[in-house]
Amino acid sequence: MRRIPLRRLLPPSIALLSLSTLVIGACDPIVDVRGHVPTPGSLEKLEVGTQSRDDVERLLGSPSTKSTFALGEDTWYYISQRQESLAFFEPKIAEQKVTAVAFGENGRIKSIKTYGLQDAKDVTMVDRKTPTAGKELTVLEQIFGNVGRFGAPKK
Repeated sequence: MRRIPLRRLLPPSIALLSLSTLVIGACDPIVDVRGHVPTPGSLEKLEVGTQSRDDVERLLGSPSTKSTFALGEDTWYYISQRQESLAFFEPKIAEQKVTAVAFGENGRIKSIKTYGLQDAKDVTMVDRKTPTAGKELTVLEQIFGNVGRFGAPKK
């Protein structure tokens, strides 16, 4: 039986082409869509001054969040985000959309605003810690702290 070398079976150009196809195919980004994605045309059906909270909930569904500290104004926020991640790298936000529906005193839509990724602002978190009363225990104090505290079960 005669053996045929592998390089005769696969010419270098075919091997290179198949390897490059695998590499390029592996670099396809993973896309995650999160949050509220309205059905097409539902936002266009909203009318300022005429529709109530029930109408908005019927068209768009329940909001992602509602305003907490509104002074005489109730606002519902519908938030959606599309992230793309490539291989093992950290995901990047490709698109973000926030639709704010504000209601007036009469319960009707007062305004509708849409914000995109360009409107977003970075928020820096506070690194301070709240001090608590008490004593910080070491690992050994935590392990041996309960030795002898518990007796045999009472019968």
